[in-house]
Amino acid sequence: MYLLSKFDSLLTTKTQVGGKAYNLAKLEKCRVNTPDWFCITSDYFQTLVDQNEVLKQLISQYTQLEYIDDLKELIEKIHNEINKCEIVIIDEVMNRINPDIHYAIRSSAADEDGSQFSFAGQLESFLYVQGRERIEAAIRNCFKSNFSLTALTYRFKNQIHQSTPKMAVIIQEMIDPDKSGVLFTANPINGHRDEMLISANYGQGEGVVSGECNTDEYTINDSGIIRDEIREKDFKIVADYENKTTKKVEVTGRDINSSVLTHAEIIQLNEIALGILALKKKPQDIEFCFKGGKIYIVQTRDITSLPMDKREEFANVFDNSNIQESFNGVTTPLTFSYASKMYYKVYHQLLGLTGLSEEELKKHEKRHKNMIALIEGRVFYNIQSWYKGLLLLPSFKQSKGDMEKMMGITDPVDFIEDKDLSLCERLKMLPGMIKTFGSLMWYFSKIDKVVADFMSDFYKVYDDIDFSKLNRLNLTQLYDLTEELDQKITSKWHAPLINDFYVMMMNGKMYRWMEKLAVENADITLGNLLSGEHDIASTQPTKELLKISDEIKKCDQGFQDQFLKLENLKVMDFFYINNKAIFELCQKYIDNYGDRTIGELKLESLTLRENPDFLINILKNYVIKESLSYESFIANELELRESEEAKIAPLVKKKLSSFARKRFYKDLRKLRKAIRYRENTRLLRTKSFGISRQIYREMGNQLASFNLINLPEDIFFLTLGEIEELKDGRIVQTSLKELISLRKSEYESYEDEEPGHHFKTFGFVHAGNKFIYEGNTNLDHDGALKGIGCYPGHITGEVALLFKPDDGIDVNDKILCTVRTDPGWAPLFPSIKGLLVEKGSTLSHSAVIARELKIPTIVGVPGITKIVENGQEIEMDCEKGLINLLQENQE
Repeated sequence: MYLLSKFDSLLTTKTQVGGKAYNLAKLEKCRVNTPDWFCITSDYFQTLVDQNEVLKQLISQYTQLEYIDDLKELIEKIHNEINKCEIVIIDEVMNRINPDIHYAIRSSAADEDGSQFSFAGQLESFLYVQGRERIEAAIRNCFKSNFSLTALTYRFKNQIHQSTPKMAVIIQEMIDPDKSGVLFTANPINGHRDEMLISANYGQGEGVVSGECNTDEYTINDSGIIRDEIREKDFKIVADYENKTTKKVEVTGRDINSSVLTHAEIIQLNEIALGILALKKKPQDIEFCFKGGKIYIVQTRDITSLPMDKREEFANVFDNSNIQESFNGVTTPLTFSYASKMYYKVYHQLLGLTGLSEEELKKHEKRHKNMIALIEGRVFYNIQSWYKGLLLLPSFKQSKGDMEKMMGITDPVDFIEDKDLSLCERLKMLPGMIKTFGSLMWYFSKIDKVVADFMSDFYKVYDDIDFSKLNRLNLTQLYDLTEELDQKITSKWHAPLINDFYVMMMNGKMYRWMEKLAVENADITLGNLLSGEHDIASTQPTKELLKISDEIKKCDQGFQDQFLKLENLKVMDFFYINNKAIFELCQKYIDNYGDRTIGELKLESLTLRENPDFLINILKNYVIKESLSYESFIANELELRESEEAKIAPLVKKKLSSFARKRFYKDLRKLRKAIRYRENTRLLRTKSFGISRQIYREMGNQLASFNLINLPEDIFFLTLGEIEELKDGRIVQTSLKELISLRKSEYESYEDEEPGHHFKTFGFVHAGNKFIYEGNTNLDHDGALKGIGCYPGHITGEVALLFKPDDGIDVNDKILCTVRTDPGWAPLFPSIKGLLVEKGSTLSHSAVIARELKIPTIVGVPGITKIVENGQEIEMDCEKGLINLLQENQE
């Protein structure tokens, strides 16, 4: 049975009647008016193919096609063979036809108008067809349109060409409408699913669908019509009965500028659309027409693609300007989940200390769990969470600017704003604000004791851990140890947070002083004034390594030569045999700073405890560079600070009153101290992550021994939650090897491309968003690249691009260029000529350390690592923050 009525089509499949007919049949359930129709099933076309061996072979060739360029010749051959086919079913068709009525003959492919592929505009429809000969020709042409260049190309590009395209044909009574249009149940312009868009004109819908005629547009939602655009209608498409087709005629009279649809018609269309939407359960593209005041639904299809809904209420902004110093490059699930938990706990603590009640804290709990995000393997700040946290504090605008300075955010978010409150609302909030401000001021006034107590308490816990005995604990005991340390360390992490906030406020205050003094280059001036902190933890590892280097240089030349030539992996044994004092110094360094390595906050990073390769490379670089010594380093520490203080003193005296001068120098001392505390407490953070790293590595050893994972380091591809669920028996997938293999493959793919450092997403972050930076690389008026100068100097040199420790460390007397740094990079710096960093700010680790080591430095140059090449000569004017490319790479 090759002919089916619209009711019979309800009882069959989409494969038999095609997508268009299947959707029309479904409309019968909505009890809407549709022009009467019946269809020729796809089985009939298949019989034509089966009866024509040449046609069958040609279609088979198409299904096996590998190159789209071979399509045109093949299409012509297929069309020729379809022309030869006899449409025997025409007699049965004519028995159902009313000879006095015109018909629309429409293609209905099996894979058309589905949830994945719409084929919109790809297949043919023929209007105002009448008479046996024309109906037969239209049916044949529908079959041929299934093998048109556009339809086959669409299938080929969407990888759905591997089977014979099935085609049914709809034969539908033609309505000669007064007006027609298209209704989208989701707005195709802006992606708003709670809005409908109607486009309408007089006459046939062909003029609307093709875009040939001007149309009126109406946007509606549950509240009614929210926007209408009544355009000047120039033409409409109407029936041309004489030529059995359509024609374009002018719109005349009042219709030109009047609304095509009345308010009542729009409401009626909305109700019908809601019924169809309830039935189809997916956004619909509905064609309709009006005849004599009656609405007819001509067809409906799934909308297969909508643009992103970009309303600001669904926006998220992500930035990794300085968090990539802490979590550089691709970061594993365990590290991210661990860091996410840390951020939640410590910021929850911080707000608790400001006097917020438990009830208030619960309101902000979700935000504290979203302080950071993981995008394509990289850790990002969720900027809204940070800005919204500042709304709880006095002076949002000032705090926002201060935070952006500290975090190195070059693209501020402007849609998070302070609330414009009434006087009553302000008075109501005043007690809470006073309490919050008072709490912070109290902690700031006690910052010396707060930090000292924190460091003392930390070392009491840290020194009590015997890392050599971790392998004597079972999995449960190891997990319990992480919980115990969480209570003893993480839950008391408020001091570093209070100090970080203090740094942010004081840094902002000093920049405002720079503005009052009208300093030409505030970044460089302030950076120089902040240098020379002799007991800062960030530079301590470098000083210790210089001491070891000095000891090696005291040895005879034969010892030095053998050390420099020896494989890194044999060096510690060489020291043990030939110079136990140097061996002991190296061992002590590893004990004290073994976790301070590149990627020090990534649990998966190999530290000096597992592999001292980085330590040996640094020592070799120092020994080669004869001018490097501990004494020369110490002697130069205060030189830059004293020079800058002398330079700025006359300006301070001239522009500030006696009282203001005292405040200026007091604020400067406070910022210096706060930065010193920040760097010192961050060493403790490094050690804290180091503790967890060793515990999780031992857990990995034991999970591998139970054959749950392949390798001990595979544990880093699980999350904290999954490890807990594994312990408790709540994990939903115990085939961990397969899960880890999948994640490894995904994370490996992230190594090749890096998302933008700053981007906006809408709705679900990983649903259709692109993580691309849409700003511009900083250029000055002469076309030079521009960043933030952190230590002055005008140098020319060869670029050494370095992204990971295992990229090789030949950086002696070169300009080290990288995406980001962390404190673990510091030992590299004394041997380099200059430093160029894509991320960062004046307060980032690279800037702080470079100032202490007197290295000409520029940070915050978006995309610089993709612009310069290894070995390329560049010029750096670090006072102005300018980089000039002198030549192309000669390699």
